[in-house]
Parts: sequence; structure tokens; C-alpha cells
Amino acid sequence: MPDHEFWFSLLALAGAVVVGGVAAMRWLRIARLIEDTPTSRIRSAAQGYVELAGRGLPLAGTQNLAPLTQRPCLWWRYRIARKTEQGSGKARRQSWVTVASGISSVPFLLDDETGQCIVKPEGAEVVAGESLTWYGDTPWPTAVPGRTPLFSGGRDYRYFEERIYEHERLYVLGDFTSTREAPGHDLQAQQAALLTEWKQDQAALKERFDQDRDGHISLAEWEAARAAAKQAVQERHDERPARQVNHVLCRPAHGQLFLLAALPPADLARRYRRRALLAFVGFVVGVYAVGWLLQGVFG
Repeated sequence: MPDHEFWFSLLALAGAVVVGGVAAMRWLRIARLIEDTPTSRIRSAAQGYVELAGRGLPLAGTQNLAPLTQRPCLWWRYRIARKTEQGSGKARRQSWVTVASGISSVPFLLDDETGQCIVKPEGAEVVAGESLTWYGDTPWPTAVPGRTPLFSGGRDYRYFEERIYEHERLYVLGDFTSTREAPGHDLQAQQAALLTEWKQDQAALKERFDQDRDGHISLAEWEAARAAAKQAVQERHDERPARQVNHVLCRPAHGQLFLLAALPPADLARRYRRRALLAFVGFVVGVYAVGWLLQGVFG
């Protein structure tokens, strides 16, 4: 074997061994993380890295349409590839080159019956519930799958789209935070403001708090006015509804896995274990091939 072919083959096999080994360890680690992390409830979830499960719902006032099929959904990812050919005759090779792609970043809600959480999917590793591949002869699909044959027209372009739909059961791992709506002025400030308002109408103030009717408000009478203002402010506060708590789940800041999947945790863990097994098989085959290559050259 010529030297340049030997080194090319060795480097290619070594790269395959490294990729297979790293992928196997990563996917096995994800499977263990899914299996070992307890599912939290939104109402009582701790702040920080959590696992949640529930139904996906759109945020009020938002609409998310999958770009290629125009189907309403919560999340989508698409890719368009163009067929290319190189060489001629028996040496002719075909390949696909991606010419357009995109991924949804529109937030949506996760509802687990104890509460609702806003999910910001940007940066997540997503396992979608539905995917579709079809072909056509235009850079952008003109036929909608389900209404026309998937293979109508030419095959110069390949279209791929994944979607997660409203009401699908979702599993998420990510960073969970809760915030309350900003409170108004504190009670003392509201009490002072109410007293200032009363002072502006001296006639009404004296009518209400001048108990001895001597024409002015004594210190004791002013203390009674202060107590009345405090009680009025407290009653207003008690009548207001409790401040709303907003829950948000997004990509962790410290490199932890951000995972969104339209699969139950057990099925998801099995999928990652199968990926890890296939990657490990590739790793073993790669190691064997490297050994065989070196033995053939160096004996």
C-alpha cells in the first residue's frame, strides 16, 4: 500500500474510533441521566436543573407553523438538500448537499396538571414525535405531504421536517426558574400616600377625625387618622389576588444537557442506550480495523 493511502486510511479509522467511543460514552451517560433523575412537579419543583413531564400547549397569542408543510405545531426543524453528481460513467457518485435549514425557537407551555411552565426550546437537543422526508424538483416544496404523492415530480431536492404537536406528552431536562410579578409600593408608602391625600381635604379630615370639635387635629386625633389609613391600606392589599408566579425552563448556563423529547422517559432511555450500543460496535470495529491495517504494514 502506498504511504499516502496508508496514512489516509489510518487517520480515517482513528477518527472513526474516537468518534464512536465519544458518542457511545455520551449517549450512555444521557440514558443514565434520564433513568436516575426523578421527575419533578411544576408546582413544587426546586430551582435549578430538573426533569419535568407533561402536555405541550401553545402560549397565548402565539402561532407556530412548520415552514415546509405549514402545519401548526409547538416545535419544528427542517432541512432541504440538493442532489449533486460527481464524475462520469461507473465513477459517477451522487450526494446530497444541504441548501437550507432551520429550527424553531418559539416558546410554548408545559402543563403537568399542577402548574404550567414556559419552555424556551432554543439550544435544546430534541427528539421529535414525527418526521417526514419527501422529494421534489424545486428549491422549496410546492406539494404538501398528505395531499399529494410524496414522490410526485422530480427527485432533485430532498425535504425533511420534524414536528412536535400541541397536546403531545413531552419530557424535558433543563434549568428551572420561578419569578413573581413585581410588587407595588410597600404598605408604609401606600399609607403615607393615603394620609397625604386626606390632608388635601382639611374639611373632610376634621369632620372625620376632630373628635372634640375644636377646629384642629390634635396629636391623638392624628394617630387615629394614621391607624385608619393603615387599616384601609391593609384591606386593599388583602383584597388583591396573590401575585402570579411565572415558571420558565430553558438551556442550563453551565453546559448541562438540555433535552426535549416527545417520548416517555423509559422509551427515551432505551433509544439512547441503543445509540450507545451501535456507537460502541462501531468503536470496536474501528479498533480492529486499525490493528489489521498496522499488522498488514508492519507485520
